[in-house]
Order: sequence, then C-alpha cells, then structure tokens
Amino acid sequence: MNIDQVLRRLRRAPDDATVLLLPAYGVVSECEIVRAVSIPRRPWVHEQHRRADGQVDHLFHPWAEAWTEGFDGPADQASLERVVILVADEESLKHGIADAAPKGRISMEELRAAEAQNHHEMRASSQLLTEEDFRARLGVSRKRLANMLEEGSVFALNVDRASAFPAFLCNKTLDLKRLWAVARILVPAPPTSRLDLLTRQCGALGGRVPLELLEDDRDYRSLRRFAKGWASEFSRTVVKCYDAEQSDSTPQVDPLYTCATEIDPRRLLWKRALDAVKSPGYRFPHEIPRAPLTLLICVERATAGESGDVLEARLVCELSGRNLRASVTTADGDEPAIVHKLKLATKRPSVTDLCDAVFSMLKKLARGQTT
Repeated sequence: MNIDQVLRRLRRAPDDATVLLLPAYGVVSECEIVRAVSIPRRPWVHEQHRRADGQVDHLFHPWAEAWTEGFDGPADQASLERVVILVADEESLKHGIADAAPKGRISMEELRAAEAQNHHEMRASSQLLTEEDFRARLGVSRKRLANMLEEGSVFALNVDRASAFPAFLCNKTLDLKRLWAVARILVPAPPTSRLDLLTRQCGALGGRVPLELLEDDRDYRSLRRFAKGWASEFSRTVVKCYDAEQSDSTPQVDPLYTCATEIDPRRLLWKRALDAVKSPGYRFPHEIPRAPLTLLICVERATAGESGDVLEARLVCELSGRNLRASVTTADGDEPAIVHKLKLATKRPSVTDLCDAVFSMLKKLARGQTT
C-alpha cells in the first residue's frame, strides 16, 4: 500500500479518530496506538524471498549495502523503495536499526548485475526473444512491430544493447488481444517492471499471476483496474504555486503551495493538473493560502527512477477583483504564451480556487480542440 492509497482511506475517517496499529497475526485487543510517523530520507531495501511453495515473503530494512540472512541471490529479488513507518514505540525503532547485524555486502551495481544475469538466462532459455524471432512468431513486419512498440502493446528489454522481447507477448495460447490491452495500460512503468508484474504472483490479485487472469471476464476486469492503479504510481504530476513578485526578485524561493497526484502521464495535461489540485494526496502546507495578486503556477511531471522533474507548463495569473488574466506557456512547443481571461466566483480566492478555475477552463478548451 502506498501513501496515496492510505490517504484515500483515511479521508473517510473522522479527524479526531485515534490511529491504531494491528501487528501481523495479532488479535484486535493487541492494537497499539501509533505515536509517531517515521519518513526515512533514504530508500530502504525491499527483499522478496521466494519460498518452495511459490509464496513470497517481503522483508524491508534500511541497509542499502547488506542482505538479510537467508537471502538467495539467484532465486530472490531485491529493490530500493521509499518507505513510511507508523511507529507505536519509538525506542523499538531506534534499537531495531541500531542492533540489527546485516550479513554480507551488496551494492546497486550488484543489484544491476543480478538483473542483467537474469535477463541473459531468460534470453538463453528463449523466454526473451530477438526482434527477428519475435517478428517471425507474430508474423508481422518491422513497420507493424514499430507501431506496436509505440502504442505499448508490446515492449522490449535492453539486453547487451539489443532489444529482447518477452516471449509471452507472442504466445498465441494466451488471449493476446487482452494481454496487449493490459500492456498498453502499463506503459508508464519501465519495461523490466512491466515484465515482473505480468509474470509474478501478485498479492493484490489474490496471489495469482496476471498472465493467468486473461480468460475469465471478471478476472480480466480486475486485472485492468489493478494495472491502471499500479501504472499510475510511476508518474506524478506536481503543481507548484509561487508569489510571482517574490519569485522574480528572489532566486530559489519556496512555493506558497504544492500539491501532487500519481496519474498516467498520457492523460490530458490539464486533467492531470486539476486532479493534483483536487486529490486528497500530497498537499503542503495543509492550510491553503490565499492567492496573491500575481500567482505563478508551474506544472511538473516526476517519473519514478529518474532524477529531476520535467516542467510541462508555466502560468502567470494576474488578479484584479474577480477578473483573472492567465498567461499560459506549455513546454511542448515554441509558440508564445496564450492569454485567457475569466471571472472568478470570489474576489479573494485561495490558490486552489484559482488553480481549479484555470485548469477547468483549460481542460474544457483542450477537449474542444480534440473533438
């Protein structure tokens, strides 16, 4: 469960409700009060230990340089993930980190080497195919394959600087039409993550492998719903609001307000920006400030695993009573800023009131242009 999913559920709870923590395999009477929230600055190691019966044990620890005892490199997996810890006893957290004795040494280079070795073995066993073999099995031309790659129906891994295609994507014993439809949903995620999701047991899907959920209509609908939520976690749309006068005079000024949501980057820009404003997910500060007379809005996109955010749009909004003048510049072209005028419902809007009005107008205009 990620932070956005937690916040969505907490939204239904009363503000004065006490947060309790139920330990694994505990009974309700053993619930403890959550007394603190720890947000480690560095990612933790997420180990997935595969048991003989096919089930997977998930272990998390903060040592990016060490395995836990019992980790089997060839069979098990490990990755780095950001975590949030709900703490019932702060002393236990401190002692747990200080007293643990990790075994062995690992590094990101070793993780990448293990992944590369796994891909080499998959290619040797024909689980990954060359482009020529993949096209031959599907019976498609180079042009058709290029189109399928572009739309996301199929994908390839980079193995020794050559494209390697998962063999299941051309396995005609599967419902390829449905499989390719799911693959298109997963496009925001890197190819290796898509491969792992489609071929491994998933707890959120009842411990089943997604490739096994293509035949039954109900299973397929469940898989599509899960895939949409899972893929959206790889891209975040962020809206940052600044006092334009301060941002012009002071370099690297902090934003007045920031909000964000995890959403498919292929969705309409203004739809994503509007969702970020209305989403119960990340917001800071929690008390929404009033909009200054001149508000600078930056819409950015952050992608998991990539450093730095991509600026997608820049808006300068000037207030005069209820009248708003918005100068909009997008990053997808060299055209000059487009100016829009609209009348707000109030003379003293908050930054989110203003963003809501502007993004709603731009979303409506963009949809009109595409119809």
